[in-house]
Amino acid sequence: MIKKVCCEFCHLNCCVLATVDKGRVVKVRADTSDPVRKGAVCARIAIGPEVHYHPSRLNHPLKRTGARGEGKWQQISWDQALDEIAGKLSEVRAKYGPEAISGSKGTGRNRSWMFSRFFNLLGSPNYTSPGIICRCNTATINVLTYGADTNTRLASLSTSARCIVVWGSNPTETSPVLWEAMKKARKTGTKIIVVDPRRIEAARIGDLWLNLRPQTDGAMALGWLNVIIGEGLYDRDFVEKYTHGFDRLRERVAAYTPDRVSGITGVPAGQIIEAARMYAAARPAIIPWGLKPDQIGVNSTQACRSIAILRAITGNLDVEGGESVPALTGDIRKIIPDSELEGYERLSPQQRDKQLGGGKYKLLASSGYEAVVENLAKLDYSGTMVSANGFNCSPAYLWRAMLTGKPYPVKAHIVHANNPLLQATNTRLVYDALKSLDLLAVIDYFMTPTAMIADYVLPAADWLERPILSRFELSRNFVVAGVKAVEPEFERRNDYDFFRGLGIRLGEDWPWPALEDVFDYQLKGLGYTFREFVEKVRGVASAGDYRKYEKSGFATPTGKVELYSTIFEGLGYDPLPAYQEPRDTAVASPGLAASYPLILTTGFRTRYFYHTEHRQIKSMRDKHPDPLVQIHPATAKEHGIALGDWVWIETPLGKVKLRCELLRGTDPKVVHAQNGWWFPEQAGEEPNLFGLWQSNVNVLIDDDPEKCDPITGGWPHMCQCRISKVD
Repeated sequence: MIKKVCCEFCHLNCCVLATVDKGRVVKVRADTSDPVRKGAVCARIAIGPEVHYHPSRLNHPLKRTGARGEGKWQQISWDQALDEIAGKLSEVRAKYGPEAISGSKGTGRNRSWMFSRFFNLLGSPNYTSPGIICRCNTATINVLTYGADTNTRLASLSTSARCIVVWGSNPTETSPVLWEAMKKARKTGTKIIVVDPRRIEAARIGDLWLNLRPQTDGAMALGWLNVIIGEGLYDRDFVEKYTHGFDRLRERVAAYTPDRVSGITGVPAGQIIEAARMYAAARPAIIPWGLKPDQIGVNSTQACRSIAILRAITGNLDVEGGESVPALTGDIRKIIPDSELEGYERLSPQQRDKQLGGGKYKLLASSGYEAVVENLAKLDYSGTMVSANGFNCSPAYLWRAMLTGKPYPVKAHIVHANNPLLQATNTRLVYDALKSLDLLAVIDYFMTPTAMIADYVLPAADWLERPILSRFELSRNFVVAGVKAVEPEFERRNDYDFFRGLGIRLGEDWPWPALEDVFDYQLKGLGYTFREFVEKVRGVASAGDYRKYEKSGFATPTGKVELYSTIFEGLGYDPLPAYQEPRDTAVASPGLAASYPLILTTGFRTRYFYHTEHRQIKSMRDKHPDPLVQIHPATAKEHGIALGDWVWIETPLGKVKLRCELLRGTDPKVVHAQNGWWFPEQAGEEPNLFGLWQSNVNVLIDDDPEKCDPITGGWPHMCQCRISKVD
């Protein structure tokens, strides 16, 4: 029997066909009826059955019986678990208020809306996600700049783009489908520019590699703007008709000459000029989203702003082969959006104002979120950004509130498809904060370091045993769906059952008994039930028209692309992009650099894992058994380190060890470490916690609020370090 399912190993949710024999999934393969990807998938879908039937899967609800981290558990029923968790949450709410209950989500399994609905109806503004440093930052900045996020149409890129700028990403490892489209475009003569501290594969086949100093992306983008505007290489017709604040932008970027930017970034001025000219001249051109500008700390927002502005003034916005702006048209307009399920309006203004960090980091708080989305009704969008992504409390403030009780106590935390001890920086502080709670509950596939110190651990159903209706509003213009291939094993349950069951016990309104009932409700405007939609339609996509702004303008306060942001001006931030030297670099703190002379980045990813997941999956681990740190051969030799040696990486916060991989294509002063490493094969009990402290680079990175982005609260993923060979 063949079942139409959707993979949820990442947010792309590729359409997959699962072969089921006698109630067991025996094979998964790409579904060419996918309305967008047409069967193009990555290699990870093949491990679906391996994850599903893994002997280490969580299969029953567990309640802690010993000390936190001791590893003593009692198997209980779902009803007992939900009753007891709800009882403890009720006590916290009664004593401290709903804001004392917090939550963190991760990979977005089953969509984010159910997570945010639970907290909105509960009355707590203190839910958060890694989205602050992963896409949500960029998406929100794009929306405030030109009223929508942008996406990459692979077919258009592979056939029409004349220049592709790979900025802060490594598509060979993180987006194989995009990489295949890029290679196809390259064969037709498309130019490729790579902006990255590493000479990644895209740089090897490309035309120009800008080896910039980590955290200086914003200065680089401002240097490009200086050249493009100063030499008149911008699209004059577009700028005159469709932008706001160009003259003030011209004044701002005049200060970022190629020579000055060269001094900041370490890239020769001639290369900066050449790259800017190449990008501006080769229309249409595209800068696909890259993760790293979201993760550079104090310059993150303004770097993303500068990149957004580059797209616009060169006339590459909403054109074939350039940046696509999704519009929700046709049948998608008839599908009730996820944002209408979240109940954001049910969270009172008084509670929104209590959001931790919201007064400092306004863009992803209620004031910024509302200022951005109130313009979206001007155009053909059927909903707003999902508020769990566009409305985040600050993790840095959250952990500190748990520890100090300031500005008020936080006593309970729910972890949904997340592993804060691996995902969040300043691991020791996060560990102490979570251990201080009255209640910590986790729902996940496997026992993780975070789950080991929880009070309750609930077993989540995976994507082969739950239905999916996948939609990310404003970031893409299509919807796909898939049924569950098999019934959940043991006592695994859909995440929706957890949030609904807990919410009802706390007096919340969840009118749909099961997840498929929610999907039936969302699809009623199309005249299909969920199962009918999967079998007869599978997915729908809006028409791929371009230059929609010529008829409708942009969904911003001025109706134009806001080079000068009136939203930032209203929030009290600089309306124009600028560069600020981070506090703990060798430039700003030479004394620190004397003790920690190298620059550590933690952007090194591999295709075999997704964030902190899959380390226990044998087929993946066999291909990539150890955490790696990439070091220039000259630097390794200077420290007596050879290929394959284990290496200590140390910062003022601590030290961890990773295995050496030599990389000539980098600055000798920079080392690149993999993130997300723990060791499920090791002991889970304290103090080991599956090797939490052994190779987890987030142990080394500080989340001091003063080092975070001043507008979103995004924390840096790089710092000064020193290295030595492990004896």
